[in-house]
Amino acid sequence: MFNPSRVCTALSIAFSALCATPAQAQQAPQTPSAQEQTAATLLSASDWPAAVVAYRALATAEPANPRAVFGLGVALHETGKYADAIESFTQAESLGFQPINQARFRKARAYAKAGDTERALATLEQLATAGFANTAVLSLPDLNGLRELPRFKAFETRVKANARPCDADPNYHAFDFWIGEWDVQPTTAQRGPLGSGATSVIERQLDGCVIQENWLPQGPGAGKSFNIYNSATKQWEQYYVDTRGTITLYTGTFRADGNLYFEARSA
Repeated sequence: MFNPSRVCTALSIAFSALCATPAQAQQAPQTPSAQEQTAATLLSASDWPAAVVAYRALATAEPANPRAVFGLGVALHETGKYADAIESFTQAESLGFQPINQARFRKARAYAKAGDTERALATLEQLATAGFANTAVLSLPDLNGLRELPRFKAFETRVKANARPCDADPNYHAFDFWIGEWDVQPTTAQRGPLGSGATSVIERQLDGCVIQENWLPQGPGAGKSFNIYNSATKQWEQYYVDTRGTITLYTGTFRADGNLYFEARSA
């Protein structure tokens, strides 16, 4: 008997098989096989020639494994086969290697060593735009041929800004005038001698994202506050707490006179 649902199911399976990519047809193993572990050991030991052989065999045995072709790319790069390494890193990307920025940065290094300055810089710029923030790798010798180029210097600046976004944003520096150690005196009384008032020590914390206040009066009631620029609301916010357990939240903005006006939001 003709059964339309069975025909539709069969057609669906057939078309899925026709459209499936190799990576979909054979998923990468979640747990590294014994063969992959052996190859990884050679890579960790910097035995590059042996690692090339091991990873070539692994990529043949596990063609959908992005770690296999990435490892092969690393070994090829370290043996000076930069064009082949670029091909492997590109394949690793297409297979979904994670973290993808690691594959892209490796590819940029290979482009640089192969003398393909344009592709090296374009790949680095793509990384910076995507939020690449690994400043530790900027000094790798593979990039020496690019180092004096204006585009590379711009890339370095962008990566450093990605790594410390608050420090790079001038909005977070608007309160910097407060940083330091202050002798605080009442505004309605004659100033006493230095050291007779409260002490307020103001420090930048968390790579410039927070200004911390340490309030130390002569008597009880010491307190601390965290002050941060909220980039969503375009306001400064202060969370203040003291030794009595009093909590006060403030919000404020800089006005035309250059002063920051805080207003208590709740207590």
